[in-house]
Amino acid sequence: MANGMCRVQIRFTGQFGGNVQAAGIVVGYRSQEQRYVFVQLGASNSAYSVGEYVSGFGWRPLVTSGQIDNLRADREYGLQVILTGQNLRVLVDSVPVIEYLLSSPLEGRQVGLIAAGNQRVDFSGFAVHTGRPKAFVVMQFAEPYDTFYKEVIQQRATSAGFDVIRIDEKAGPSVIFQDIQREIEDSDVVIAEITPTNPNVLYELGYAHALKKPTILLAQRGAELPFDIRSFRVVFYNDTIGGKAEVERNLQIHLEAIKGNQPFRVAS
Repeated sequence: MANGMCRVQIRFTGQFGGNVQAAGIVVGYRSQEQRYVFVQLGASNSAYSVGEYVSGFGWRPLVTSGQIDNLRADREYGLQVILTGQNLRVLVDSVPVIEYLLSSPLEGRQVGLIAAGNQRVDFSGFAVHTGRPKAFVVMQFAEPYDTFYKEVIQQRATSAGFDVIRIDEKAGPSVIFQDIQREIEDSDVVIAEITPTNPNVLYELGYAHALKKPTILLAQRGAELPFDIRSFRVVFYNDTIGGKAEVERNLQIHLEAIKGNQPFRVAS
């Protein structure tokens, strides 16, 4: 699961007085040597927590919430984890308890269960629902870039299995700056057309880089790129019929590599 939701019912059999016990869900697992994240009840001396494993450092908490005294034995808790891009949301019995922005994308796609302590923990109803990855597009809103977006970027990304959004397509009364930040955080890849030196586009690209977000940079051949951008891999294209086919092909290759060419399905 790279995007989606997983849930499980958890029942602790021992009291929480002097017993050390915790249980929850692992997301982003690839191997024991690589970073992954776990969401637990009863860990870090708190009711709810998100932590991560980092090679060479070990396990460490990222955020905690609630008093551990609020947990009870012989009571079933419904733990739900929703992962959207780098936004991690935790719900217990359908009530939101934690929302946390991961510092970088998770590389692994495996999910599983985790338990600790010397008391039995019962799991039931474990289910995983995977979703489509999201591509957020940043670019200048003007011709010929609007046509390039509709005929090339949007069509290629959609055919590669991504939900595609550009901020001018988002409706609602919210603050646009906050919407842009949230869309970048929620995305799996940011596609940036950087031919014109547009300060807004460069700011949004910089925020994506700060989050270590995968990015695909597109520019017309001959464009004068800012110094800080020149070291990045850029997909250059000609504004011709042949150039359109070339950039479509290159964009498809990059998107498939980012998605990992994995099928998205529902499992339980």
